[in-house]
Amino acid sequence: MGMIVLKGKNAVEIDKNEFEILTAKYNKICVDIGTGDGRNIYRKAKNNKTALYIGLDPVKDNMEETAVKIAKKPEKGGLDNALLVVATAEKLPDELHGIADKVTILFPWGILLEGIIKPEEQIISAVKTTSKNGAEFEFITTYSANCEENMMETRNMPELNLEYFNSEYKSVLQNMGLIVENIEMLDNEFVKKFDSKWARRLAFGRKRDFYRITGRINKNGCS
Repeated sequence: MGMIVLKGKNAVEIDKNEFEILTAKYNKICVDIGTGDGRNIYRKAKNNKTALYIGLDPVKDNMEETAVKIAKKPEKGGLDNALLVVATAEKLPDELHGIADKVTILFPWGILLEGIIKPEEQIISAVKTTSKNGAEFEFITTYSANCEENMMETRNMPELNLEYFNSEYKSVLQNMGLIVENIEMLDNEFVKKFDSKWARRLAFGRKRDFYRITGRINKNGCS
């Protein structure tokens, strides 16, 4: 079975051949895991026609509105360089193995959030699997006891701060093949630049700290 993608409101299968023809047209491929409604993918693809942007999410209905926009004629806002894939990080389609020049996980929740913060092998492995060796990665995340106390208790999540990310977290990621190059704290104003409904809900809600972790992927073993 091939990869399931959205073309308008329809979920259709795309075979490896068709996908390879598409990817060959672009000099850079970016994969967003847990893309939600896909609005950030649409914005990035619209602003950079030389790269292919692929959003991955298991909830088809959330992506439909953006998929309809992508499928329109170019003069009406349609795009050839954006693709929305119906899948989970845990069951990454074979077609996405080893293709990405950049992988992002932005404002994750649930299993994805745990996988990034703790961090857990299954999610980090998905990031590595879809990447080329040396590819960039970017995580942006947030939660706090002031806003998500119940979630933190239920999922046994650590308190987020720069000290947490700069200590053991950084070395654990490195041992898993993700070499952290920069960790920064962001505010609501920065996140207002993102288009997804979830990001905007976070940005225009309570004042909170966001953390951005960026670096490179080493697929040749531990450092």
